[in-house]
Amino acid sequence: MRVNTMKFRNSLNALSKSLLAGAAISAVAAGSAVAQGDTIIVTATKRAQTLQEVPIAVSVVGSDTIEKAQILDLIDLQATVPSLRVTQLQNSSQTNFLIRGFGNGANNPGIESSVGVFIDGVYRSRSAAAILDLPTLERVEVLRGPQSTLFGKNVSAGAISITTSKPEYEIGGAVEAGYGNYDQVIFKGTLTGPISDTLAFRVSGSINHRDGYYTNVVDGNDVNERKRWSSRAQLLWEPSDEVSFRLIGDYNSIDEVCCGAVQLFNGPATLGIGPGTVVDIVSPIALGMMAPGSLVNGIPIYTQAQIDASTVQVPVPGLGGQIGDDSDPFRREVAYDQNPVNQLTGKGVSLQGDWDIGFGQITSITAYREQDDNTETDADFSSAAAITNPQSRSYETFTQEIRIASTGDNTLDWLVGGFYFDENVEFERDVIWGPDARGFADTLAFLATGSPTVLSDTETTFGLPPGIFFAPGTGVFGDYTMDNRSYSIFGQFDLHLTERLTLSGGVSYINDRKEAVGTSTLTDVISAIDLEAVGFAGAVEALTTVDITTADPAVVAATLAAPLPLAALMGGFVIDPSTGAILTDPQTVGSVATAIAGADCFLPSPALQCNSALALEPFQFFAPQVNFPDASNPLDDGLLQDDKVTYAARLAYDITDGLNTYFTYSTGWKAGAVNLSSDSRPPDANGIGRTARPEDVTLYEIGVKANFGGGYINIALFDQTIKDFQSNLFIGTGFVLANAEEQSVKGFEVDAAYSPVDPLALTFSLTYLDPEFDVFTLAPCTSFQGVTPAGCAADPTTGFSPDFFDGSGLTPAGIHEISLSTSATWTHQVSNNAEGYIRAEYLYESDVQALDNVPASIASRKVNVLNMSAGVNWDNGFELMVWGRNLTDDEYLLSAFPSVGQADPRPDHFGGTLDSFSGYTNAPRTYGVTVRKKF
Repeated sequence: MRVNTMKFRNSLNALSKSLLAGAAISAVAAGSAVAQGDTIIVTATKRAQTLQEVPIAVSVVGSDTIEKAQILDLIDLQATVPSLRVTQLQNSSQTNFLIRGFGNGANNPGIESSVGVFIDGVYRSRSAAAILDLPTLERVEVLRGPQSTLFGKNVSAGAISITTSKPEYEIGGAVEAGYGNYDQVIFKGTLTGPISDTLAFRVSGSINHRDGYYTNVVDGNDVNERKRWSSRAQLLWEPSDEVSFRLIGDYNSIDEVCCGAVQLFNGPATLGIGPGTVVDIVSPIALGMMAPGSLVNGIPIYTQAQIDASTVQVPVPGLGGQIGDDSDPFRREVAYDQNPVNQLTGKGVSLQGDWDIGFGQITSITAYREQDDNTETDADFSSAAAITNPQSRSYETFTQEIRIASTGDNTLDWLVGGFYFDENVEFERDVIWGPDARGFADTLAFLATGSPTVLSDTETTFGLPPGIFFAPGTGVFGDYTMDNRSYSIFGQFDLHLTERLTLSGGVSYINDRKEAVGTSTLTDVISAIDLEAVGFAGAVEALTTVDITTADPAVVAATLAAPLPLAALMGGFVIDPSTGAILTDPQTVGSVATAIAGADCFLPSPALQCNSALALEPFQFFAPQVNFPDASNPLDDGLLQDDKVTYAARLAYDITDGLNTYFTYSTGWKAGAVNLSSDSRPPDANGIGRTARPEDVTLYEIGVKANFGGGYINIALFDQTIKDFQSNLFIGTGFVLANAEEQSVKGFEVDAAYSPVDPLALTFSLTYLDPEFDVFTLAPCTSFQGVTPAGCAADPTTGFSPDFFDGSGLTPAGIHEISLSTSATWTHQVSNNAEGYIRAEYLYESDVQALDNVPASIASRKVNVLNMSAGVNWDNGFELMVWGRNLTDDEYLLSAFPSVGQADPRPDHFGGTLDSFSGYTNAPRTYGVTVRKKF
């Protein structure tokens, strides 16, 4: 679907008029502390400015809202900032951040996020290092749009800047205890105070435990639990008014059973794990009794309609295991033979130094972090012991930023600086067949061919030991490393042309180098067979030792006189009309295939239609592994080295003291990505393989910010284009990494706050997005396989299905057209020494297809969530709060995916495919009570 430009303009005009004419009436939601935009301090431009002064699109969530809304981590934050979406996927460390609908970086350590997360100025390169509970938050700023001219790395979609509380020179602190349903227990504490007149400290910690809200029906255990703790210690040394140093050390841990995936649709392959099923398979006898659609060399060829009409129902035996119930995914029941485990530890130290040198301030931030992440997943997401997927990730990261910014009131304000990044990644990823894998594969083979002994027959044909296909303990075993070094030099200026008109400009040079090494060992025998190399002639030679392309014609004739087992597996089989039998004589089948394919099937490398061995292709879950760097292929050297100059220009004008506007043109960039997994492939003729090109972002934005009595309203209109967006999509047997040549989003955002009377504070936030694949000429068909684009349909004559299609003009899935967040807080003096409040927060996101390769009828997402809290704060520092999140128990999907290895293996002419699909659900209703003491 192409962008409806008129619809966009009409919606924009109508909304802009209504908001500008009646902002005070339409605003709904938040806290009195944020009702005045000129009192909210942000550091989005690395200078302290008020929210209304800073000429960029930024949302700010302060400590008061964080406490009253029961925001524990960035996943909770998205209910307050509708432009932000945070999704936790198959394990605790795989969390994806999106701003204005775009972002990536989960599921593969070689693919970095497009949304940069910074905690106290330190870049957290991995999402798992950013989702942990933070005990003493001061504020969170969400910067929308590219930020490459001020932040050093990977902010092509936006940035999240988290600021925690500094040490103070007076003894103070807080302790907090909370209890909620699912036996949630939360403890938090912080203590600060002086060590000397120039040295202060702060120590903080938190514990968050909760039972899971999924149930594993196999063993009764909970899944999706919370079991994490974090600690943080700080020293602030201020030897003089001009110099300060802030030293921070932190350590955190996650040890959780997570995460569950429910069944959205159980196709025949999934039912084969459980009780079995009945499927339609074409009957050769029934088909042979029909008049053929045409003749090729005297051999009858049947139409699709004739083939469909000859189908019969055949029972498929099951393994007798348990499978998830797809009739009600929100029962949140899973059937796993082993529970998914997650063990993650992170630790780091940072030192920030600030030195006021009179005309400017020098800031240096030095940081070193380590993170270890170990997971083991029941990769088939079923009770069958078919596939396990242990993974181990290790990161060592060093960052250094130094900048100098002008101080005081100047006609020209300026800032220059540099950023250096050095990270070492070690990644181990194995996919291992379990004891039920062969039984499951035999079921798939029966679905595909109608024969329960196909795999055994093929083993015999190739002279292989019985049971070697899908043998327990075999699979693919990968070890990967990546060294990433990056640096940037940036600068920005603000030229105050008049008291009300400011021209700003920024530029950044970014250089990024990745050196990756991958070593994979494939022990899955059937995947190691090169079916294309075998070909028709190759199959004959493998079975008879006769090369029919060079042997004496008499020998060839004698060889081809006898049926060959593999020929019977050919997708385009031929029916003998007199008997209804499938013809397996290779000479006949080869001749018919030659006529259909329009190519000589007896060449050493015949057309794919001629290759009967390709019937085994659905059982090759892993492609042959090619280690990298590959000395034989100069294009596969494991090295990515890119650089880019990004820039920004902005004109800001204060129409009045309470009304200002700005126009921004800016660019952003994210370096290339490497697929560090067994799904990684050498680059093909189209350049698609184990790497993805850098992302280039261009943004045009117009904004208006208005302060009025009791509140503010900010509006931003934008047109954002991402060239070479890095798409990494799971297709059921692995991930496909590809670039979308050009992807864009047009839209607008509204942030407002209003306090009509002193006790009541309201806020309102709205985001409208209209995304499109502007140019996607090489869209992988596998990335859209669940929705079967017309461009990916098999050719009715040859049976060939293309690998790519032109996806230009399609609408990307998973991006809500409308996202809206409102809140209202009523504060009341309940006694001489106590103040009470009640707060309500509502999040709405319009209906959208969840994922590009899962049909909308199976996985769509629409959000209607109500959160509430109420509490009393006493003058002595005691606080009591009751809270609830998702009080309406709204049910929606976070994401979805084709079930692992459970696609319908039947050829299309067996009546169409019925693939299986799985998904991740949202959290159910949660509620609890919190007691806090501040001193």
